[in-house]
This record gives sequence, structure tokens and C-alpha cells, in this order.
Amino acid sequence: MAAALLAATSAFAGDVYVGAGLPGLQLGYAQPVSDSVSLRADFSTLGRLDRTRAEDNLNYDARIKADRLGLFADWFFAGSWRAVGGLTFTNARADLRGSGNGGNITIGSRTYTAGPNEGFDVVAKFPRTMPYLGIGYGRHAQAQKGWSLAFDLGLSIGKPRVSGAVRGPLLSQVVDPADVERELADIRDDADRIKGIPQLSLAVNYRF
Repeated sequence: MAAALLAATSAFAGDVYVGAGLPGLQLGYAQPVSDSVSLRADFSTLGRLDRTRAEDNLNYDARIKADRLGLFADWFFAGSWRAVGGLTFTNARADLRGSGNGGNITIGSRTYTAGPNEGFDVVAKFPRTMPYLGIGYGRHAQAQKGWSLAFDLGLSIGKPRVSGAVRGPLLSQVVDPADVERELADIRDDADRIKGIPQLSLAVNYRF
């Protein structure tokens, strides 16, 4: 089987590509194995983004990170148009550090007094392994050598998991665990609307 695959791929030149968009900067390689099928692998990263958000008298400092390794199969069904399926292996998470700044904060249905360094912290993490479905254009097996463009539109399918806890000696003693669960339930309701990690990227390819 390995010899047959090697013989098949030797008839087609491969592409090295770099891209940008969602989910970040991208570097990959595509190898056609027939006139209508190519196999690809790429790595993309969003780096680290820092954001702030205020909710329920809590000031959240959010740190967002997303790294992804993708393995894909492209099926060319109309010229250079292709359907894409595969798997993505991700390290995608958001860490939210909520601080009360020494004032009153609302957790669940109650208001508590927080110390200067106390608050409520939340982590949202996507699954490590996620199926991918999409559509794209470019990188056809019969394309000419040299430079070309390609784009991809798709979705790594999976919902983020949300966890959280209070921080600080005072809040740890007085906050009702039921309020923690109510607060997390509200955040999970928002997270449930997220169906996965989208991809919308444009890449520059070089064919050998």
C-alpha cells in the first residue's frame, strides 16, 4: 500500500502554502494523490489575545489562545472547487479572571463583598480533537507549477466546555456553591451557541 501511494503521489507535484485569517496565521503542505483528491496538513495559530469585559460588577481580564494542527482530504468536484473533510487537533481556550476590585460582586443570584484580590475565574476550552467540514478553492492536482491563491471556508465542530470557581479566602468561605453553578449556567448558555471554531482563510501556494 505504501508503494502504491508513493507511486500515485510521484505523478503529482505538491504545494507549500502560507495563509492568514481565521483561525490565525497558517503554514501547510498539500499533496495530490489523484486527479480529484489531495491530502493536506497545516498548522495555524492565533497567538495570544488579551481582552477585557465587565459583567455583574465583575471586571474580566480575558486571555484567548488558539493553536491548531489540521489533517484534511480535498475532493475536487467542479474544477478547482473542493469539498473538505478532516480532523483538527486544537489547543483553544479562553481564561477569564474576574475581579471585584474590593467592591460588591454578583455571583449567581446574590451579591457578595469581595476583597481587593478576590473574584471569580472562568475557563472555556474547546475539545482537543474536532471533526472539520468545509469548502475551498485552489490547489488542484492539474494546476501549473508556480504561485497561486487558495481560500477555505469551514468549521471545526465542537462546543467549548466551561468551568469556574471563586478566588480568595473571603469569597471561598461565604459564596454559596449553588450561586457558582448558577453563574456558570449563564455562561454555558452563551457558550452553547458556539458550534465550533470557524475557518475563513486566504493562502498563497507554491507548487514545485
